This record gives sequence, structure tokens and C-alpha cells, in this order.
Amino acid sequence: MHILIQRMKTFGKESLSHKVRLAAGLLATVVLFLLSVHFLYAGEINKQFLVFTALCLTVGFFIICPRLKDWRLSLPVVIVYLVFVPKRMFERIELPVHDLSNLRSGAQLANILIILLVFAVLLLVFQRVNLALSVGGALILVLGVANYFIALYRNSFLSLNDITAAGTAATVVQSYDLTPSAELWYTILYFLFFIVLGFWCDISLRGKWYHIVVSAVSVLYCVFFFCFWSVSDYRADHELYIVQYSTGTSQLLLGYLLTFREDIQENLDAGAPSGYSQEKLLEIGEWAEENYTGSDTSQDGVTPNVILIMNESWADLSVLGNIATTEPVMPFVDSLKENTIRGYLYVNILGGLTANTEFEALTGDTVSFMTTTAVPYQTGQLDHDILALPSVFESQGYQTMAMHPNGSGSWNRLEAYGYLGFQSFIDESAFQTDYEYIRTFISDECNFNEIIWQYENRESDSPLFLFDVTIQNHGSYYSEDLDEMNISLTEFGQIASEDWGDTNALETYLNLLKITDDAFEGLIEYFSNVEEPTIIIMFGDHQPLFSDHVYDVLFEGQGLTEEEKNALKYIVPYVVWTNYDADLTDYGDFSASYLGAVAADYAGLELPAYYKYLLLMMEDYPEISFRNIDEIEEDEMIQNYRILQYNHLRDEKYLAELFSVN
Repeated sequence: MHILIQRMKTFGKESLSHKVRLAAGLLATVVLFLLSVHFLYAGEINKQFLVFTALCLTVGFFIICPRLKDWRLSLPVVIVYLVFVPKRMFERIELPVHDLSNLRSGAQLANILIILLVFAVLLLVFQRVNLALSVGGALILVLGVANYFIALYRNSFLSLNDITAAGTAATVVQSYDLTPSAELWYTILYFLFFIVLGFWCDISLRGKWYHIVVSAVSVLYCVFFFCFWSVSDYRADHELYIVQYSTGTSQLLLGYLLTFREDIQENLDAGAPSGYSQEKLLEIGEWAEENYTGSDTSQDGVTPNVILIMNESWADLSVLGNIATTEPVMPFVDSLKENTIRGYLYVNILGGLTANTEFEALTGDTVSFMTTTAVPYQTGQLDHDILALPSVFESQGYQTMAMHPNGSGSWNRLEAYGYLGFQSFIDESAFQTDYEYIRTFISDECNFNEIIWQYENRESDSPLFLFDVTIQNHGSYYSEDLDEMNISLTEFGQIASEDWGDTNALETYLNLLKITDDAFEGLIEYFSNVEEPTIIIMFGDHQPLFSDHVYDVLFEGQGLTEEEKNALKYIVPYVVWTNYDADLTDYGDFSASYLGAVAADYAGLELPAYYKYLLLMMEDYPEISFRNIDEIEEDEMIQNYRILQYNHLRDEKYLAELFSVN
């Protein structure tokens, strides 16, 4: 404080740069203190109040004070920083998400070593200690804040794939509340202190030998880290691996930075499966052709239009537990009986990563063979033309079209749909019907009206295959964003209403489902009066993600294991309806990666060998997902599936005869 007072007394005599530092330091202290009072002050002068006040003052102090000029003084300060600050950084990046109680032995040290690795790499790049520490702290803070919101709204962790999807996130971010929690603000405040302190910790030495020493130290630490992590048994001894069935669980066990690092490693390790060869591929294809005898579906020469709708966050929450409402949530869908098949899909995502379910449905490939954070549309798995569901329809005389009421850059769909073989893509900017919105998103009714317009105005008399992705029910869910809330809970789990807690998000979501049901009724009513035979299939991409409290209430008293509870969150409905009498096979419940083959079968198409293999495999393995892949991956059919998928997706010289009928 004495230094601050002296600097203020001599303010008029200081140089311009000193005046700027003084003004910036004082402004930072005042602004941070006011924000800290808003987010952290509990109405009493307690330990937390004293800590955040001290942090605000010290941030201003280090902005104002000149850095140490004598390396004999600054070097010990840097050493102290490297000894104590990384541990505190690790704790502060985790605490907004979890309390560290489930952290595996050895994970803390691994995360600290990763923080030091960040500093070492930046030191090698910048050749300045203070830049390495301050920029490293800022980078870790940005990752930590973004990870907090990913964990909050998607029960996952921020991955490299999420960073590449930043443009997609920007299109829907306005629907989320990005106000930091008290714990998150506490972390931000601590990191601001670490950043300014790191920038203050400068070593004034320069010259050839300085750069040689700095570079040598950086490289030696990187070599040490590689040997420690890749050569030693530390990782295996402490079981520091990502949990495949739940990305959210990984951070609880490993910590964020280690989870981030392991996810990158898994992406790098992907390669051709064991036994992969052209001879093996031909053998698998021949087996499928010989053993597939066809389904019970019979179209008798009918060539129907096929409308495949992936409805955003469309889910049947009754699979989780007891939910009753003042009026039915999906009365129309539930009323469909004639020419209708209903069931459930097993998906690999919860609360986000929509593009993964559509990728599985359109390709027949499963993301279960990839990392838990892979997004094939954006992360390089889909990077060339492949023969997928649109190509199967086009090769048999269909016009193919994709639709989505958002920008074409969302999830890189413009490029991805080109690779998948769609003849056209209608995004939000190309809609011909009047825009109508529910909250900030184009409504399902508007979306379905556009489907009708595109059907009526298509360029040819060819049958239509149209794939549509809706957006109306995208999170987050706040009742104040809806004009009307007609549906309320009457039963929730097995407990009395006074113990329900906050059900606002849940009730908002249920009201959105009713709006979707009404819109779907209008679509079905229209095609009921269309002479051309038409199949409409609607399915969900994932369940919405709710607070832990909602799941605790729903699962209470059911006697489920954690794995069983988790599995229930990855089930979504599908419904198949035709406007003509059709003898369609009821395939029951199955993974989303089978849906394309099922849709092609319902349309009466000639199936490629790949689809025949999928339908044969579905008899024994209706679910293939992150949750069970470890149990079944050594089975022969699953190994063969992996070989087929690798050829289909990763080998640009793939065997086209396996994936087409020409």
C-alpha cells in the first residue's frame, strides 16, 4: 500500500507510461472489487471477503509496480511461482466443475506437469519468462471458463473438437445463460492475479547464452514430460484413462487438462484396425450377400418419398422415471396407430454434438469407434466423398435434399453434406416460407412448412429423399422465453411436490415438446392428403441435459447402478409413418447407426452389401455405443464392422461395390 500511496503522490511527475500503469492498476482494482462483491459477497466480512479483497488489491499492485530489474532477485521469484502457482491453478480450474473428491490418485501431479508443459512450450516460443507465465495463465483460464460452460450445459469437457466448432457454438450461444457462478468468478479472479504476477516475474537477462539456456530448459522439460508420460508406467499404474461411456465422468476422475490431453492422444492414435485388407473386406461383403435373406418389408413396386427428420432434443423422458403432467406432452404422436412403427434409438451424445447422431444415421458408421469427443463433420474423419444414404437413394432414381433452419456453416454441414452426396442443401437463408420463431430459433412448424414447400416445388417428378434437422428445441430452457406455459408437472419422481425443487427448465422443455407435437400433426395431416406414397421418419438426436437434481429425483428409488442411470440418458424415440398401407418390418430398438439401413429397407431400395451387413449385425448387437463397445469390441462381427467402417470412412480408395448397388 505504501508504494501505491507514493505513486499517487508523484503522479504529476511520472512519465506517461507510469501514469497509464497507475490509472490501469487503480481501475482494475476498483472494477474487480465491485464485481467480486456482486458475485461473492455474502453480507459479512469473512475469510472469502478478505481473500477476494486482497486479490483485487494485488492485481492492481502488480500492474502499477515496475518489474524487478536484477535477475538475482527475479529468478527466486520465478522459482517460487513455478513451485506453488501450478497447483493452485489446477485446483481453481477444477473447483467450478467439481469438488475434487473423485479425483484419481496421481491425477493432480499429472495436471500440474501439463501446466508446466504449457509454460515450457511458450518459453521456447517467446524466449521471455514473463510472457510464458502470463500468456500460459491466460490460455489456461480461457480453456477453463469454456470448459465450465461445456460441463454445465453438455455434461462433457471442452475438447479440441469443440474449439474447432467455435463457429457453430456462436450460432446458439445466445440461448444460454453465461453468467459466471460464484465459484467460477473466484477462479477468474485468482487467474487474473496469476497472470499479472507472471507478467511481473521477468528475468532481465538477454543475449546468446540467455537464449541457449532458456531453450535448453524448455526442450529438456518437454523431453522429461514425454518420457514420464509415454515411457514410464505412471499412467497405467494410476489408471489415468478417459472413461469412454461418459465424457463428463472423465474430468471428475482425471481433471480437465489431463482429460484434454488424453483426448488429443486418442485422436492421434487412430489407425487401421487389425486384420484390415482388401481380401478381408471382400470376404465380409460376400458373407453379407450370402446370409442376408431380406426383411419382411414388402413395397410391391411402390417408390415412396422418404422424409427423414432429426428433431433437435426430441426425447421421451418417461424412460428416465416417473413424470406426469397436467396435459399430454405428445398426444398426437402417441395417438398414431395405423401404418405407424415406434421405437427407441440408442445414441452416443447427451445435450449436444447433434451432428454425431445425424452422421451415424446417414453413413451407417458409428462414432463408438472414435474418441468420445470426435465430431466427424469437423475433425477430419469425414474429409472426402463417400457413398452414404443420399447416394443409395440417388442411385435408384431419387432427388436428394438436406435441410436445416440455421446457417450452412453450422457443424460444417455445407461441406459435409457435399461429401455425403446430397444434391442440394437448403439452409435458413434459402427458406421460401415465412420465418416463424420459438424463442430465438426457427419453429418446427415453420421448418415443416418449408418441407411441404420444397416437396411441392421440387424440380422433377422423381421421388424425393429429404433429410431435415430441426432446431426449435435447442437448449437452454427458460420459461420466460415462451409466450405460454400450458403444461405443468403433476408427478415428478416418487417424492412430494414440496421437495421437487426448481423444475423450471424441465417444464419449459415439456412445453416445447407439445409445440413440436402440434407441428408434426400438421405435417402428417398434409401428407395424409397427398396421393404420392410417402414415408416420414422422425427421431431425436439426443436428450436434453438437465441439472443433477432433476436426475436425482427421477432415479430415486429405482435401484439403478450409475451405469444403468447413465445409459437411460442416451435413449431417444423414433416414429415411422406412411400415408399408404405398407408392410414394414418392426425392427424394435436399435442404435442410430442402423437407421439409414432401416430407412432404405422401408423405401424398398436395393441394399448395398454394407447395409445388409448392418441389418444382420443388428439382430445380435442392437446397441453399439460408447457404453458397451469395450464389452463387445473383440467379437468377430464388431471387428468386421470396424474394418468396413475404416474402409468406408478413412480409406479414400474404398471398395465402392460394398457401399453402393451399381
